[in-house]
Amino acid sequence: MNKDFAFLFKPGDYLRDTQCLSERAQVAYDRIMCEHMRNICITQQQLNFFTKRLTEDEKAELLMIVDKIDGGYEINWVAESIRERIAYSESRSKNRMGKSKKHMKTYVKHMEGDSDSKGYNELLSKVVSKNNIELPDGFEKLILEWLKYKSEKGQSYKETGLKTLINVFIKTSGGDKKIGREMLDYSMSKNYTGLYKEKNNAGNSGSNKIDPKRTNSYWD
Repeated sequence: MNKDFAFLFKPGDYLRDTQCLSERAQVAYDRIMCEHMRNICITQQQLNFFTKRLTEDEKAELLMIVDKIDGGYEINWVAESIRERIAYSESRSKNRMGKSKKHMKTYVKHMEGDSDSKGYNELLSKVVSKNNIELPDGFEKLILEWLKYKSEKGQSYKETGLKTLINVFIKTSGGDKKIGREMLDYSMSKNYTGLYKEKNNAGNSGSNKIDPKRTNSYWD
């Protein structure tokens, strides 16, 4: 049984599979998708249970989407997403074992068994690890706070945009947690799209912000 509470839902794959299903066949599809969280391989007995109220035509519709595998059935993209999530969580857990905090600069605590965590926690962890980014002390919290703020506004980053944001944020703040906090608070208070330093005088106006044109390009 999968002990995790989440997997990466892919709307495009879901809509591709279900767009031509009848209403009752789609309900059965949704129940199988949820059952995958407990059992990646759906047994024949489980499939019979989920399809017992379907007509033969509706069962045929569903079986055109659900893949037959050794020992049972699966919705391919759901099973793959769950496997990737399990492998990722196990890898990150192993990386934590036996390491002190000073050796864990690229580790960001993610959604290991926490059903209330948001997708941006996992995204940040993935981007930091994939690009070998060393976050200065205190910057993990600042970036997660910024991602939560953007999420509450209905906005999100993709990997490339987030990588650029992190690198420019560290460079602009000089890796100073206090300056990073000031940039975060100032930008939130002004409802800015990107992260800015507050202008203290005319002499530093040329280097006190992340270029708005570059900020706009963060959004894929």
